[in-house]
Amino acid sequence: MRPDRFKDAPDIAEGAIFIADSHYNPLGRTEVLTLLEAIANGEVRTRQLFLMGDISDLLIGKFAYSKERNRALIEAIDRIAASGIETWYFEGNHDFMLRGVFDPTVNIVAKGDQPKPFMFENKRVWLLHGDFRVELRYAIYAMFMRTRIGLWLTHALSLNFWDNRLLKSLEKRLFDKRLRYDIPDFKSRRVRQISDVICSADVTIEGHFHQNCRFNVRESALSAQRRLYCNIASFACEKSFLRIQSEEGVVMREERWE
Repeated sequence: MRPDRFKDAPDIAEGAIFIADSHYNPLGRTEVLTLLEAIANGEVRTRQLFLMGDISDLLIGKFAYSKERNRALIEAIDRIAASGIETWYFEGNHDFMLRGVFDPTVNIVAKGDQPKPFMFENKRVWLLHGDFRVELRYAIYAMFMRTRIGLWLTHALSLNFWDNRLLKSLEKRLFDKRLRYDIPDFKSRRVRQISDVICSADVTIEGHFHQNCRFNVRESALSAQRRLYCNIASFACEKSFLRIQSEEGVVMREERWE
């Protein structure tokens, strides 16, 4: 018998905030800082914060240049954790190898630990960034780039050690990248990819895809049981975040940030 991964899983607090895909970039996409500062000083109130990956456009914890370019973001998140707000950071495909980057009170969830089980009002919840069970070519690339040898080879072959030229080039390229897009048939495609994940919990919440949608998934054609799937909006595109509430079930309420 498989162990119950939800046994002793951490709790999600009522009113917890979820932010995904803000793609902070010091070249100009810095709007998420104002929201993080508002959370840190209590203007936006919550007991718990979930940062669901790609919060930064480029934050690789093994590169000093990358950490320095994200210094304002790192300090804002550390202030939130220091204020007593329980803070979780799910590594994405743009921000990874983050252990030791933030204050130890920030809970880092590496890709290998995703999806991670949580509980909310007796409901089972999977949380993950979202680059999970995607196209094989991308999966191989993402896995390679998260290894020490992958980073070392990239560092050496690009002459990155000389003047950080690769990181500077990536930073500019990512800043110019179009972030708003629609994925045709996203619901059916994503359900096929992770149907076992969705149907093994009551709620599945992820980012990565920038689709800003929520829908119910039936466990089977004969079952009346419905599971909630939620793809969080990209903060970079929508300037919004989600707040979880219990109102006759689980409600993910979108809140705009101006």
